[in-house]
Amino acid sequence: MTSIKEVILIRHGKPLSAHNEKVNSASYANWVRNYNKSPLDPASHPKQQVSIENSYIIVSPLLRAKLSAAYYGVTRVDEEVFNLKEMDIPYYKLPFVLRTWHWVLLSRTLWIMGFKGRFESFKCARQRVEELSLRIESLSNSHQRIVLFGHGMTNYFTRKALMKNGWELTQKDGDFWGVTALRKYDVEAANNI
Repeated sequence: MTSIKEVILIRHGKPLSAHNEKVNSASYANWVRNYNKSPLDPASHPKQQVSIENSYIIVSPLLRAKLSAAYYGVTRVDEEVFNLKEMDIPYYKLPFVLRTWHWVLLSRTLWIMGFKGRFESFKCARQRVEELSLRIESLSNSHQRIVLFGHGMTNYFTRKALMKNGWELTQKDGDFWGVTALRKYDVEAANNI
């Protein structure tokens, strides 16, 4: 016999401020600040909504993740975990005018390459996500199903860390409201039943 553990990573809904206009670097920095404080776009809805019943619920401390959990009907959060917050969206003073999502792509690329600024470094963000994956692994010893309401980059690197630790990817969607699911067979726990 085997017991199946499951981890569900749900990306937050689309923030109301997630527009894609052309801006300079100063306006982009302001866009990042607004994105982090933004409520959800009322026109944004999940393509699919997974059941959260009988799950251990974890949310990021950021507003968009909390509002997404509330949209799902979460009335009791088991943990609000700092390590689940989004990897900082970097911004640099550069002499360009770009669409905001092009700024995100360019800034993330520079950030991953090691360019520093007044935000969390990529190295620190990766360490934080590694700690999160260890926490999930530990919780899975006592909770068969864990649902996390988090963010795009954090979910991506959490998924990678869990897969390195033997979790199998069964579903993947990194878009707003996207659901990523992983499972692990626990033969030892099943043998103890």
